[in-house]
Amino acid sequence: MKFWGYPRSEGRPGIRNHVLILPTCACGSESSRIVASQVRGAVNIVFNTGCSDVAANTAMSQKVLTGFACNPNVYGVVIIGLGCETVGHRQLKEKIQKMTSKPVVSFGIQDEGGTLKTIEKAVRAARDLAMEAGMQQKEMFDISELLLGIECGGSDATSGIASNPAVGELSDILVDMGASAMMSESIEWIGGEHVLAKRAANREVHDQIIDVCRKYEDHLKAAGQDCRAGQPTPGNKAGGLSTLDEKSL
Repeated sequence: MKFWGYPRSEGRPGIRNHVLILPTCACGSESSRIVASQVRGAVNIVFNTGCSDVAANTAMSQKVLTGFACNPNVYGVVIIGLGCETVGHRQLKEKIQKMTSKPVVSFGIQDEGGTLKTIEKAVRAARDLAMEAGMQQKEMFDISELLLGIECGGSDATSGIASNPAVGELSDILVDMGASAMMSESIEWIGGEHVLAKRAANREVHDQIIDVCRKYEDHLKAAGQDCRAGQPTPGNKAGGLSTLDEKSL
């Protein structure tokens, strides 16, 4: 089986062809939102850290932001920083360019003379990238190049009897054909991790699934907290869920 996608010089093809407006800190997040709102085909993320971080947090921030930029669904990147943050926009640009050949431009609000000037320049750069992205042609790829991302979208009483089984069935079909699937929010496996672990490819993977949940619960207990105190959320309860176990299934 094959599918249509956008070719990338490294890694998997993209299903989408976005221009990513990427802030390096909280102070650049609002500017990135405004820029994305002015450019068709652009998307932004909200990043509320990146300033006054310790070394480990800075490294993690750089890793996460670089990961967004390298996502196959991203054609090119416009970085917006403030100029005095821990995760500098020039430094992040260099890291991204070491991992991908995608077009990347960056702006610093302090360097450009303020927020309005930065937004103006970033909008122009994003529009140029969006025009380039619009010229790119899709190609056919083998199903083995497809990665299905699975994310919780707000659980209620129907999730376990409708949407979750449907997504699971789709995942099984695609994986059997040679594709891959990835789930986020692993902490929401808690209460149903034993069901997932039974389907593990081997004992090592089985133990890793159980371990992810156990370590998270132990981490919270060490701080005197219980993950079930905040789960299910008020919205989940309003939708008919009463326990974390129900939500995980």
